[in-house]
Amino acid sequence: MSEGETGVSGERIIVVLYVIVVGVTGFMGAAIGSIGLRDLEAVSFLGLVTFQPTPVGLAAYGMTLVGVVLGVLLALVVFVSRRYVDA
Repeated sequence: MSEGETGVSGERIIVVLYVIVVGVTGFMGAAIGSIGLRDLEAVSFLGLVTFQPTPVGLAAYGMTLVGVVLGVLLALVVFVSRRYVDA
């Protein structure tokens, strides 16, 4: 089947999966933060932002970390796929 037959492009599916993975990461960070584990320390993202071990802080940290890492990897895939297109 081609794109015209299904109406859904591969890029749209990847973006939806990206959003789902980042959302699940935020949910898991909030769940871990809400458990209230002892001895958790503040975490830093690239030395720029420090997140406190609260449900919101851990959710934001997880979403930021996974979002940036997956975003960079997806950007590299897009760059390579556009640069080296088969004829």
